[in-house]
Amino acid sequence: MQLPANLAHISVEQDWQHTTAYPPLGFTPFAEGALGNGDTFGLYWPIGREAYEPIVVETWHDEWRLQPHFSSLAAFLQAYATAEDEYVATPSLADDPASPRAAFLEAKELIAQRNPAAAVALLEAALAIVPEYTDALVLLHGQYVRAGRIEEAVKVAIQAIISPPSFGGPPLKALQWLRTQPVPDGEPDPIWRACGQLSFNFGGSKDNVDYPVLLAAIDTYLEQGNYLSASTLMQTYAELMSAETVSFQERYEFDQTAFIARQIAVSAQLPNGSRDPAMMLFKGQ
Repeated sequence: MQLPANLAHISVEQDWQHTTAYPPLGFTPFAEGALGNGDTFGLYWPIGREAYEPIVVETWHDEWRLQPHFSSLAAFLQAYATAEDEYVATPSLADDPASPRAAFLEAKELIAQRNPAAAVALLEAALAIVPEYTDALVLLHGQYVRAGRIEEAVKVAIQAIISPPSFGGPPLKALQWLRTQPVPDGEPDPIWRACGQLSFNFGGSKDNVDYPVLLAAIDTYLEQGNYLSASTLMQTYAELMSAETVSFQERYEFDQTAFIARQIAVSAQLPNGSRDPAMMLFKGQ
């Protein structure tokens, strides 16, 4: 994991341990900008981008969400230095031209103004930084479908389905659309092959057939050596299952500690190594 050049300017929680599904693997909180209500800012390395410096996200703990506000620690520190009453607001594109959150919000405005081409460019730029940004994936999928860019729409729909709820969703429209698309013979992606078995309707029932399908897809990604998709879907699975009741988790043999350990082990197979900050962030510091 690539450390930001100005790491010394923040008070990172150096004993941070990834023990729960939320906040997700790859996140480490720091003290600056926290308002004392349980929400905090933190460094976050998007999945597959561990060789790059982290972005800065804000936790919305009541919603189990992360908002990818700042494209870099430098951009956050600039906003923090000028913040009134230490409240660091969501940046605009003028403040941080590469902010994924600002790009998403501006894209929504552009779509409302019937300027989809500009919106698509912003969404693609945001997803180049945070590939698991579920809200942006869902919005981009709709624009691809409207433009008749079906092959790209399929890829984005799959990515939205495997991406975690902490970054948005649920991607119901993307799932419903993907279920209408004919699956090519020999299609390797397990989510596309099994999307007809998924409902993405979680909570409130004793059983849910989605979970075995998602677990099987994780195993298939691992068999294919697709550790990027496997790591993404594992985070999604952990967050979804953690929102279920204890009795539900027991029925599905979900052991959070064991699953997180498996997440960390799988992430170590990524090209740039483990996503666990406890193992990597302060190694040798």
